[in-house]
Amino acid sequence: MLKINFTLLDQPIQIEDLTILVIEDVIIFSQIISQVYQYELDGDFKIYNDRYESLKSSELVTITDIFGYDINSAGILKLIYADLEDQLNQQPEVKSMIDKLTSTITEIISYELIENEMDLEYDEITIQELFKSLGIKIEVKSDTIFDKVIEIIQVFKFLTKKKLLIFINVGTYLTKKEMKYLDEYVKLNHVKLLMIEGHRVEGMPQYVLDSDYYLDLDL
Repeated sequence: MLKINFTLLDQPIQIEDLTILVIEDVIIFSQIISQVYQYELDGDFKIYNDRYESLKSSELVTITDIFGYDINSAGILKLIYADLEDQLNQQPEVKSMIDKLTSTITEIISYELIENEMDLEYDEITIQELFKSLGIKIEVKSDTIFDKVIEIIQVFKFLTKKKLLIFINVGTYLTKKEMKYLDEYVKLNHVKLLMIEGHRVEGMPQYVLDSDYYLDLDL
């Protein structure tokens, strides 16, 4: 269970599957988004679990620009490569075979370097460097913003070190039908998704912090 809290709230908001927080005051919205984007443990915007342990920034995926977000960014691929390496470590025979093959490749290349007139050096190739050399990345098929949202969630659920996915103003680009499907999809995949919006999202339960700083649950 995760909760969020900040100064203007009388009580924390519990994040259950898909949780929508609407902040109608533009200045407050801007301030909160800035704090989320530059999330710090000692900041005013708090995210913590039921043991009151604050989440680290490394445990969040925050997307402020759904159009410009690269699902194959270096940071995401690094996490995927780490998970792949963990999987290989649980398969000793396969891991041993890969180690032998990479050692053979290294020996062949090192011999060629010795024969070269230039003074060259090399490092041992790591498993993650091998993944990168093979061009392993996420297959992207999204044609619409909704498709891209679903793809991001599909990737997020496999990032074991990430605890919360945050979308900023993504609801603006989704239809009522798409939002309903997104809600079902998030529940089905047991993902924690916080959507922070500047305007109300039609047809969805949502927490609304109005211009008088009063928080209401709009069902």
